Amino acid sequence: MYLVNTKQIKAIENHAIKQMDIPSLLLMENAAVQTVKHITKLLNGKKRVAVVCGYGHNGGDGCAIARLLHSQGLSVRVIFVGNKSQQTDTMDEPEDFPPTKNLGKGIFKDTFINQNIVEKMGLVTQSLQEALLYADVIVDAIYGTGLKGAVTGASVQAINYINSQKVPIVAVDIPSGVEADTGNVGTVAVQADITVTFGFAKIGLMLFPGAIYAGKIEVENISIPQESISFDSPVLEVVDDIKSLLPMRHVRSHKGTYGRICVLAGSANMPGAAVLACKATYKAGAGLVNACVVPEVANVIKNNAHEVILTVVPDKNGEYFDFESTKKSLEQAKVIILGPGIGRSSHVKNFVYQVINFAKLNNKPLVLDADALVAVADNLAILKNMQAPCIITPHPGEMSILTGYSVPQILENLLGFAQDFAQKNGVITVLKDARTIIAHSSGRTFINLTGSPAMAKAGSGDVLTGIIGAFIAQNLDTYLETVAAVYIHGKAGEIAAETMSDYSVNATNLIDCVGSAILQANM
Repeated sequence: MYLVNTKQIKAIENHAIKQMDIPSLLLMENAAVQTVKHITKLLNGKKRVAVVCGYGHNGGDGCAIARLLHSQGLSVRVIFVGNKSQQTDTMDEPEDFPPTKNLGKGIFKDTFINQNIVEKMGLVTQSLQEALLYADVIVDAIYGTGLKGAVTGASVQAINYINSQKVPIVAVDIPSGVEADTGNVGTVAVQADITVTFGFAKIGLMLFPGAIYAGKIEVENISIPQESISFDSPVLEVVDDIKSLLPMRHVRSHKGTYGRICVLAGSANMPGAAVLACKATYKAGAGLVNACVVPEVANVIKNNAHEVILTVVPDKNGEYFDFESTKKSLEQAKVIILGPGIGRSSHVKNFVYQVINFAKLNNKPLVLDADALVAVADNLAILKNMQAPCIITPHPGEMSILTGYSVPQILENLLGFAQDFAQKNGVITVLKDARTIIAHSSGRTFINLTGSPAMAKAGSGDVLTGIIGAFIAQNLDTYLETVAAVYIHGKAGEIAAETMSDYSVNATNLIDCVGSAILQANM
């Protein structure tokens, strides 16, 4: 599924209107027709609908919806809220649109036409409270994709009152109050049960907090011609069907077919990180996992991950320091995993730099997680000019360390931070959140929708790192295999939560569900 930002959808619609001569009023009508289908289904035989409109393009959609519902014999009430002069959710009007003396500042052509019709039909009422109490379904058409920043004025009270009602709410294109490009909510937003969006899903419907307000998302075609659909930058995509991305398994094969992975993880204080990464790597299909670890970590692996090949290396205070002792394992590896639980001392930092430089010189794909990311934060130049792919997997706290921005700033613009870091540093950036962003240095970006609150546990990230390492060891397309790995990780969390609840799942349970997640994805 493709996602669009406001600039892209405006360009697409403008092309359809100005180059293909499709009347904008027809596009509005098509949007209304598609939305009415969902409203009538929700009504399930009931008759009363309240349509809350603003004065912009979204409000025009609402008026057209009200007219169509009324023509079907339903009882409809239309209420206008907001300030006419502050509405901005529209495309520029064609230059040849004739001025109309009744057209107030801030009211746009198509909105005016449809508003005028519903007023003549006697559908407009002045009492928001009365209309909402009367309704079996409420339609939110106050603000559309043009909203930037917080909702203000009378719209705040209107949205709060809409949300207080106990009937289904349908948002037109995007819930009022949600920013289309970021998913941010300034003050309030409509809590929709269904969002009917047009042409393409909007980015803000998929990112939090906007995703919380969107409810079920229905993407409807409003007859924009294929000739109008083009993008001026790499398109944003949703991870959905990954069957074609899963690594192939061959009838005649052996462990070498599916990659040897060197895992550099764990320390005396965090030996479990290595166990989780190694077990996840095997569970996701890797042929051979060589854990190149310090003695105390080796002892834990012996007791918990019997399939792992061990290479024990000298330690300093229970952590890595001797790069030379790892070189043979690194030379044999197809993929290197570095970072989970290794510690943050100065000798660990030096060790991380040596491994990265080795991977760079020897063309080895590298997955960097956790403490390895902290180690490179003050020397990001070391990530550049890698011959083989480098994948980093920060959570917002680690991205804060990497970029110098605060966690709240990063959470407000996950997409932007992931894309910017990937492009500036030439790495695949997996910015972990409830909606994880997977950004390539080329600009291509996926948003992953799988996952569960059950995964908010220590060790979940180590499992993801292992799955990524396994998938890229089995295929040549490192980026798409990373995308598939993130999807499977989230799906495993969903499966575990179905049987264990959101409270009881731990990282080991995620590993146990990786196989089931792959089976489901492969159906």
